[in-house]
Amino acid sequence: MLKDKIKEKVDEKSYELFGRLSTTNRERLKVYWQVFPVLYASLWRLINARIRLRNCELGKLVALRGAPRVEGSGKIKLHDRVRIWAHMGETQLYAGKNAVLEIGSNTFVNTGTILSASKHISIGSNVQIANQVIIMDGDFHKAGNSKEPGKSERITIEDDVWIATRAMVLKGVRIGRGATVAAGAVVTRDVPAYTLVGGVPAKEIRKLSGY
Repeated sequence: MLKDKIKEKVDEKSYELFGRLSTTNRERLKVYWQVFPVLYASLWRLINARIRLRNCELGKLVALRGAPRVEGSGKIKLHDRVRIWAHMGETQLYAGKNAVLEIGSNTFVNTGTILSASKHISIGSNVQIANQVIIMDGDFHKAGNSKEPGKSERITIEDDVWIATRAMVLKGVRIGRGATVAAGAVVTRDVPAYTLVGGVPAKEIRKLSGY
C-alpha cells in the first residue's frame, strides 16, 4: 500500500512538472527531490501516532502531528485514517474510568481541540473538527458544589459533520449527518441532519442544500 502511494505521488508530481511521466534520470531526481519531504512527513506522522497513541486502539494509517495530551483509564479508539494535529496548541484526548471515546474513519481533529469523555463520545466518519473545539459529555461536578459529581450523557456526532473553530458541544447532544456547527457556537441540544447552527446557545440558521 505504501509503495502504491509513493508511486501515485511521484506520477502526480511528474505530470505537474513535465505534463507526462518523467523519463530521464535528471527528471526523476527532480521529481523525487520535491516528493520526498512530503512522503517523509507523512511517514513520520504514522510512526508518531504509534508511539504517542500507543495506549489507544488504533486502526490503519492513523496519523498524528505533534504531541497530544492523552489521559484517563477508559477506552480511546481511533479508526482507519484518523488524523490528529497537535503541533500548534495542546490537543487533549480524555476517557475517564469505564468511558469510551471513539473517532470514525477519515475524521480530522485540528490542533488545540479537547475531547473529554466521562461516559461515551462517538464521532462518526469523515468528520471535520476545527482548532480549539471542545466536546465534553460531562459536567465533572455540580454547579456550586465542586465535591458532588456532575451529570454525564452520551454525545453522538454522525458522519460528514463539520464543527468550526472554538465551538463547544455539551453533554447529551446528537449532531445529525452532514450538519455544520458555526464558529464559537455552544451546542446544548440535538442538531438535525444537514442543518447549519450557530450562536450561544446554538440555534438553527438554515438548512443545508447540495447533499
